[in-house]
Amino acid sequence: MKKVLFILFIFCFILTARLFPIDLKVLGGLGNISFDHGRSSSLSAEEGIFEPNLFPLFLAQLSGDFNNLSCSVGFKRDPLMRNNLFANLRADLEYFFLEAGPTIGLFNSKALPFAPGISAGLGFQIPGIIFVQASGSSTLGILMDIKDNYFQRTGALSAGFWVPYVVCSLNMSIQTFSFREELNLLIEDNLTRYFFRADVYTKNIPYTIRVDLGFQNLSRSYSSQIINGVILEKETETDEFKSIYLGLEGTYTFSPELKFLLGGDIPVHSWGVRPMKEPSRSTFFFQAWTGVIWTLPVGKTR
Repeated sequence: MKKVLFILFIFCFILTARLFPIDLKVLGGLGNISFDHGRSSSLSAEEGIFEPNLFPLFLAQLSGDFNNLSCSVGFKRDPLMRNNLFANLRADLEYFFLEAGPTIGLFNSKALPFAPGISAGLGFQIPGIIFVQASGSSTLGILMDIKDNYFQRTGALSAGFWVPYVVCSLNMSIQTFSFREELNLLIEDNLTRYFFRADVYTKNIPYTIRVDLGFQNLSRSYSSQIINGVILEKETETDEFKSIYLGLEGTYTFSPELKFLLGGDIPVHSWGVRPMKEPSRSTFFFQAWTGVIWTLPVGKTR
């Protein structure tokens, strides 16, 4: 299966390199809404305070399309899912689309430098009126009792409609990273989001704006097994940090070949779930990024 996924990844990369046009998207940024990856016990057990933890954001992606077929390959780094290589092949029909491709967790632990997986998605749309789509990804296999083993999975659901110069949608997304810290300790990071999104655009204007307003629940659980007499019991402690947040992203087109992006997420109201203590009201949480989309002068068909 690993060989099959690797071949699919290479196939998508080669296919992207031959499609026209080819877009190179590079994003970088910082944020601090994250639990400390180095912790092996919950803040709740100690009645500790949720503190901001600075982390980098990075995305590099090549994408291209030809007729009703499109393909993308890239690398992504974020605080919850860590490092991930991905490739995706999509076919757009009149009212439906289907997409699938390999995904690979990359150097997220010494015991498992490569964690192969697969992603898939499908959707229905009446162009200019409504759309519904769902997607998900997961690494393969099971999370066995092996130290430093991990498991990644995502899921997303979206439904929306078009109005003049705005695409509106209701969305749900889930990201989970499960990590075997010790033989008797499983740590699971989870981010669940429910949000409304509006993509605003205007004809003959060089910029677009995306606005998100939603709720997110960031949690980190610590699960262990203890022997109570002759009974094996599972004990779980969970830290949760919840936010109502506002997200903004703007894209400015300098030329047909070059676009500039700037965006960020800011919690407008946040709270911790006790017994974990909330941070002080003066603590500033954020996530911000910037980048470019460059249409490369390669890949022309002949």
